[in-house]
Amino acid sequence: MGKLSLDNQTTPTTPAAGRGSAFYDATTKLLALKDDGGVHHGLLSRNASTAAQGAGFAADTYLINSDLLIPSFGIEQKMVFRWAVVGAKTAAGTATPIYTFRLGVNRTTADASLVTLTGVAGTALADNGVFTFQAIVRTAGASGVLVVSLACVHTAAAAAGFGSNEIDAVSGAVDLSAAAGKYLGLSINGGASAAWTFQGVHAELIG
Repeated sequence: MGKLSLDNQTTPTTPAAGRGSAFYDATTKLLALKDDGGVHHGLLSRNASTAAQGAGFAADTYLINSDLLIPSFGIEQKMVFRWAVVGAKTAAGTATPIYTFRLGVNRTTADASLVTLTGVAGTALADNGVFTFQAIVRTAGASGVLVVSLACVHTAAAAAGFGSNEIDAVSGAVDLSAAAGKYLGLSINGGASAAWTFQGVHAELIG
């Protein structure tokens, strides 16, 4: 039986014109491709939950398994971070939720806030929904810019329950340099009395 075996390594040198390099990234242990322009492609990082989290989120709380490990070559322009999150709320809690995109090594709310999304105040109604978060790297480097969004499809009426349907924002200048080995993840603050439970999280970084 034939077998192709590749060593884990940090990003190789940029290949000659008309060529590309395939390698297993030493940081994420995932296959990556590098083109002759020095740009990386592929499913570059991934994560998924193994248990429910909550009920909680009445204060700012890091969403477990939302953390995406940044590969050895760091954050590049046009990378896309995506999260699909399955959640539910009880009738408790009608505050305005805040969603924060964070970068750091802690995988907690101690990591640096890059940009926040302010939701619409929920209502006193139990609800179930699927949240889709996205962060597009418009500009990389020390003065990076992220375009972020949240879409929520939920069972309650449009303005009830979770309330929010679509929110988007553009960050100010944020430091995306020296990000290799750090994590980009989410924290959620459902506000006072919130009793939210997240049953599933799936996260991916696409280059």
